[in-house]
Amino acid sequence: MAKRIAQNKLLVLYLLSISTFFASLNQNIYTPIIPLIRDFFSVSINWVNFTVSSFIFIIAIIQIILGAVIDSKNQKKILLVSFILISISTIFCAYTTNFMLFLIARIVQAIGAGMIPLVTINMIAQLFEGEARGSAMGTYQILLTLAPTISPLLGGLLGQYYGYRGIFLFLLVISAILFILVAYILPNNNIADIQGKPSSLIKNYIAVFSNYIGVSTMIVSFFVFFVYFSILVYMPILLNDQYHVSLQIIGLIYLPLTVSMILGSVLFKNLQKTIPLNVLFIAVLLLMPLQVILFGLLHTKSIIGVTIILFGYGMTVGFSPPLFSTMISNEYHENRGTALGLFNFIRYSGMAIGGMFTGLYKILPSDIVYVFLGVFLFFASILHYRSLKRRHL
Repeated sequence: MAKRIAQNKLLVLYLLSISTFFASLNQNIYTPIIPLIRDFFSVSINWVNFTVSSFIFIIAIIQIILGAVIDSKNQKKILLVSFILISISTIFCAYTTNFMLFLIARIVQAIGAGMIPLVTINMIAQLFEGEARGSAMGTYQILLTLAPTISPLLGGLLGQYYGYRGIFLFLLVISAILFILVAYILPNNNIADIQGKPSSLIKNYIAVFSNYIGVSTMIVSFFVFFVYFSILVYMPILLNDQYHVSLQIIGLIYLPLTVSMILGSVLFKNLQKTIPLNVLFIAVLLLMPLQVILFGLLHTKSIIGVTIILFGYGMTVGFSPPLFSTMISNEYHENRGTALGLFNFIRYSGMAIGGMFTGLYKILPSDIVYVFLGVFLFFASILHYRSLKRRHL
């Protein structure tokens, strides 16, 4: 078994990363067809939007529920169950004519999709150690970053030619293919003997919260993704109101941000081989607040300046998730799945709350809002820096 795992590590890594890409695809491919869903079921746009927000919320909740037990379960079987749930729910989504049944099926689809990222990232952390783990996390994040960019484009094309039903049938086919590949390629009892391993929700989380470095890393990650999504959601408003950019061009401006995030993940893969993780973390803690403050000071002054700042900021954001995931994986051994589940929940929560925070620009000047966020992120980073410094004294 160990020999087979060693021979197939790279293949398993790409299969797990593609599976996570598929989980994100389930979420993001849906956005362009919102008007089609509204018209087909003759419901208000609020109900359709609820299917979008509930999908994200359920994915976040699944991280907490599954994270508490994942270390004591056969993770290959969990992954197979996730594809079964997605396959069954997409059939109902494609063919039902009742909106409430569609909504329930979409929720089941979210449960299946929510199981995938936690299982895959935990298996990657188990498969690789040392700098190989950091490199694997970088590969994982690159494919995950691609999903939000490709998914809407793919959803728009499929929706235009085959309607909303074609999108769900496409997801069904991909889910079936991944089910077969996972069943055939992944080892049956990944990495370690998990039989008889005790599982306790309370004990698992007590163990996770007792690790100060791990918890403080998660807290910093919350603020990182909080600020990132507040900027992401604010950008269309800024570009349209301040610079009078058309909606078509606004979509294209997001492309450099996505490219820079991918470059950031690639940069992490290379730098972590020669530079200690704590040094890289400290560099991110200092660089990211500075970039947010610069965005706050300059975002209304020049669209070229905004683009340059966002490109650098995107590289830092792309650098962060594999770095955080690797550090948290290194901090926990017995409760790694629980810790990674909590990490995923915290960063999803940061994204959701950060998107709502953007509304403050209606009350306060946007430059004050983002300078404040940058300063706040800086102080949060300083607290974490002190904990890292004590660890390495």
